Amino acid sequence: METDVLLFNPPSTDGRGYTREGRCTQEAGVWGTQWPPLSLATAAALLRRDGRRVTLRDYPATGHDIRSLENDLRELRPSFAIWSTGSPTILSDLAVARVVRQQAPGCVTAVIGTHVTVRPEEALTEAALDVVIRGEPEGIISGLCRSDASYPDIKGISWRERDGAIRHNPEAPLLAPDEIPAPAWDGLDLGAYRLPLKGRRFLIVAPVRGCPWTCSFCTAPLYYGRRLRRRPVANVIDEMAANVERFGIGEFFIWADTFTADRHYVQELCRAILAWGLRISWTCNSRVDTIDEETLLLMKEAGLWMISFGLESGSDAILAASGKGIAAAQSRSAVILTHRLGIRVAGHFMFGLPGETEETMAETLALALELPLDVAQFYTAAPFPGTALFDEALRRGWVKMGAVPIFSQGRAVMELPGLPSGRVDAFRRHAYRRFYLRPRTAVRMLSLMKK
Repeated sequence: METDVLLFNPPSTDGRGYTREGRCTQEAGVWGTQWPPLSLATAAALLRRDGRRVTLRDYPATGHDIRSLENDLRELRPSFAIWSTGSPTILSDLAVARVVRQQAPGCVTAVIGTHVTVRPEEALTEAALDVVIRGEPEGIISGLCRSDASYPDIKGISWRERDGAIRHNPEAPLLAPDEIPAPAWDGLDLGAYRLPLKGRRFLIVAPVRGCPWTCSFCTAPLYYGRRLRRRPVANVIDEMAANVERFGIGEFFIWADTFTADRHYVQELCRAILAWGLRISWTCNSRVDTIDEETLLLMKEAGLWMISFGLESGSDAILAASGKGIAAAQSRSAVILTHRLGIRVAGHFMFGLPGETEETMAETLALALELPLDVAQFYTAAPFPGTALFDEALRRGWVKMGAVPIFSQGRAVMELPGLPSGRVDAFRRHAYRRFYLRPRTAVRMLSLMKK
């Protein structure tokens, strides 16, 4: 069966699963699961609305390698092949273009992701790649795949002329909140996505896009912009209800750069969940300075079981230098309040930010051990292209740049003054051991898995 458009999360050369979704480009093992590819599934829904035949694949999630992609290309003979990319796997992601060109010679090749958004010329040095889709991808994909589309007229893309010259078209407008469709999840093997700890099937729901904050290390604004866009509550409720009815899935990860950025919207959505009698369970992320007791109680009543906080550091100096805009005292208050209300808490920490020392890393670990956290994730600061941290790292000579920068949050790459990258990696491993090899943590993890 032929298809017009093949959308896919590509297989990786190292055989590992990778999530490549907006600001989150990381190995699946970080959370013990593969996230459903939200952008690709949303683009698939728009393309179907346009009358296009679409095939959706997530090769890492289903354990398929490059041979499966080759078979699909030969059998489906797509007119367009569009795939997601991430900084940790950018070289192998770009090399996929050669596979597509070999198996489907007439196919238009295009990529999405934050890395290629800010470094499109670098991506287009891959001769088999035709188009880079910059920023929020779904609307641009819809425009690219129109039968009457002409590259010079498509906003939001970078592309190569026949003479080899690279062109950068003007930015594309962001989708209006009521234009964002429910993702076409039926195109995927949903059994491949299991909620960490619970082990149940889950899906992503994205009520809000955009983040107004200016954290130096975050790529979120490159994808969804800084302006907060709230989908109509009725649309979100319809999407959740359809997922329950159609797929039998009532576990959700509320996907947003900061879900609780607008507490009034969060409360409105929670009241609608209760009014519609949706029996669902969900988790979300939040800043520590955007929640309060009233909102948390309502969220819990509407099905919230765990909330993830970006705590980053136990040092106020490090928090200030990174532009996070919070203090460690606020982290303590938010986590203690959430725990007291009977909501599970995950804390996310980062080692190796500018100004980091042995002492500040110890402060961060002390905070993680002190707080009543159920889960902790420890990352290394990665100077992803397009962030203020990337610019600073280059300016100060903290990173050695190859032709293509390859960074991840699982391995330190910055050589900070007095703090070599190897020491940051070693302390991260130490932090994991200290946090998880405690009876208290083991009991909490077991209770989560039993439930």
